[in-house]
Amino acid sequence: MKGITKNIYLLLVLIGFAVTVEGCAKKEEVRGTAIDISYLNKDQTKLVKETHYLTSEETKDKIVEVLTLLCSVPDSKELCATLPSSINIITYSYDGEQVIVSLGEKYRELTKTTEVLTRAAIVRSLTNIPGVRYVVITINGEPLTDVSGNAIGIMTADMFVDNAGTQVEAVENRINLRLYFANEDGTGLIAVNRELTHNADVSNVPMEKLVLEQLISGPASEETYPTINPDTKVVNITVKDGVCYITFNNALVTSINNVTTDVTIYSIVNSLVELSNINKVQITIEGNKDGKFRDKYDLSTIFERNLSLVE
Repeated sequence: MKGITKNIYLLLVLIGFAVTVEGCAKKEEVRGTAIDISYLNKDQTKLVKETHYLTSEETKDKIVEVLTLLCSVPDSKELCATLPSSINIITYSYDGEQVIVSLGEKYRELTKTTEVLTRAAIVRSLTNIPGVRYVVITINGEPLTDVSGNAIGIMTADMFVDNAGTQVEAVENRINLRLYFANEDGTGLIAVNRELTHNADVSNVPMEKLVLEQLISGPASEETYPTINPDTKVVNITVKDGVCYITFNNALVTSINNVTTDVTIYSIVNSLVELSNINKVQITIEGNKDGKFRDKYDLSTIFERNLSLVE
């Protein structure tokens, strides 16, 4: 009897151990994906990370979880919510590797230091999600701008650096553009990423004009070819409700290197719609009275992104 009792006892211990192990395994499954969320300290002078576990499987659902955490009070009493209750998230969208977050008007009231920290926290937290590399912040749908009024546009985590390990600063001296130049025979487009240094020459230039100036100046390598006559000038450029309206001088009409009309048009259009504040483009020519561009397109045409020409 004693042997039987002992065996039963051992059996119960083993069953209990197995249940405990199974419970721990289930608990680990529930915890989900570990991810670092950046919060501001109480003095709003630096960012501090807290590890949280995302339970969602889909990227879009993970984005919602991260945004919710950024609006929530963190576990540590030494930290505060990245986005206080006064700043509401109006909407968000996810397209490929890019997240666009639209925030309420109260965001504009943040001090310069707090705004940079908040921006860094949002970008760093969201880009910790697998599949998310780029973040764009808008205010009520309008592009977020720097102190000079220039659209900040697409951001990545490496645009923010730690200063002596205590404070985060935005690296405002780098501008990343995605430009479309011609292939060798002028019948297709090749996308090129170009990084510019933010200096006095470009600090007061709107991003859309900067894109056009870079297209007109041509490619920097022999792997791609110009799409626009170098004598082309931008006479006027405005952006309203997501549409970029451009007036060029007559030089744009003259083709170079046998580049097709479509390649010239969509070199301009595709490059501009890479900016967060532009969805469509209308092109007009100064002094053109017949309302046609190279006898193919009406100048009243509103162009949208066309990637069918891109190699």
